[in-house]
Amino acid sequence: SIAPSSCLITENGRIKEFADATLKRYLSMGFIPVLYGDVVLDTKLGFTILSGDQLVSHLASIFHAKRIVVGVDVDGVYESDPKTHSGSQLLKNLTLQDIKKLQTKLDKPDASDVTGGMQGKLIELVPAVEQGIPIAVVNAAKSNYVYKALKGEPVEGTIIRKG
Repeated sequence: SIAPSSCLITENGRIKEFADATLKRYLSMGFIPVLYGDVVLDTKLGFTILSGDQLVSHLASIFHAKRIVVGVDVDGVYESDPKTHSGSQLLKNLTLQDIKKLQTKLDKPDASDVTGGMQGKLIELVPAVEQGIPIAVVNAAKSNYVYKALKGEPVEGTIIRKG
């Protein structure tokens, strides 16, 4: 894995500088580097928490990704939190416009999720969707779902596209 704190700086919580040489080297060697949310230097705040969601959206944009796969602990994006609202419907296909509407309807995450829960994920993924990068939100706890989604194979979950 590559610690984001070793290769990027934010400004007011947004990625400002990203030294990508190490990441590019790993990729050129055939490795798939793993990055994650991290505490990073921030030019205005001193330090901040960088979400893995902001990071993946940023990296997908600069590396022209074919797709983003987000592994979560539920089957995808729901109209409301399925853990607290029984009968909540899985939203299998969403557009950029749908995401913007849905952001206001989703429950606020509890205080232990400093990066915003599903609502935070959707907000951070908008820039990638705007660039036409499709996103699959799948249940990472289900066997081979992430692997299949990375290969572009269909799995239960939510697909987010620009339009």
